[in-house]
Amino acid sequence: MVERCPDKTEVEGPIPSRHTTKYMSIKILDNKINIEEVKKLADFWYGTMIKGTVDVELRRVALGGDYHIESSEILTSSGSKFEDVWGFNIRFEENKDGVLEFDSMVNIKPNFGNRSRGINNQEVIKKATHIIYKFIDLK
Repeated sequence: MVERCPDKTEVEGPIPSRHTTKYMSIKILDNKINIEEVKKLADFWYGTMIKGTVDVELRRVALGGDYHIESSEILTSSGSKFEDVWGFNIRFEENKDGVLEFDSMVNIKPNFGNRSRGINNQEVIKKATHIIYKFIDLK
């Protein structure tokens, strides 16, 4: 996994200690990870869930953060366009294998036809889901 530090540098492996732990666990995935790895990341943030963002054009996924905007900013600072980035959650309360949902303030994009925290466009949902499943081993 490639990690991005607050100063926008990329680091292979653990982020150096001079960077805050807040950004330590926000990751742009570069290969598929299993649900146990996702749960470890979730433990750092909320325990029973993790927030993430997906770029439906560049086909990238970022996981972690207190708010979706944090992982969204990491994607947009490295080439993604705001209109292509959508927020999601993976919750573990109802199902130990994770439940994917699209519910995020990042998804409110009135200029692009989306006026809710969900995603109104079924094609975007389909693309986003496909990309997320490509990187995260959800059942």
